[in-house]
Amino acid sequence: MDSKDNKKTEETHQVHKNSHFVQAFGHAIAGIGELLVRERNMRFHIFAACVVLIVGIYVDLGRSDWLWISVAVFTVISAEFLNTVVEAIVDLIVGEKYHPLAKVAKDVASGGVLAAVAFAIIVGILIFQPYLLPNLQMIFR
Repeated sequence: MDSKDNKKTEETHQVHKNSHFVQAFGHAIAGIGELLVRERNMRFHIFAACVVLIVGIYVDLGRSDWLWISVAVFTVISAEFLNTVVEAIVDLIVGEKYHPLAKVAKDVASGGVLAAVAFAIIVGILIFQPYLLPNLQMIFR
């Protein structure tokens, strides 16, 4: 590959640091879009967060309850971002080959998402139980 080919690659794909905030912001938005397109689980997490938002508005959650719900939702979403990053880097490094450390990295990252989801479920139960349990008891009587 000569320097002319290398220069053409650099023109079509950014290989240097972002030159300003707007450029960095654009890459961040593109990354979120890529995650939503590639990861079915992220789409499910966003759907679940929307359901929680609607139920929270319906039961008129208080400020501290919204704080805990926000922490739980963003913990799950952040864990899914990290899991996707780990998977992409591992795939880049090992390709189609199997390596036991690649499995460990992917499994641990996936376990991090599972732990975040468990945290979110516990927070959700603790917050919504006083609002929803009486309504469920009325329905099943």
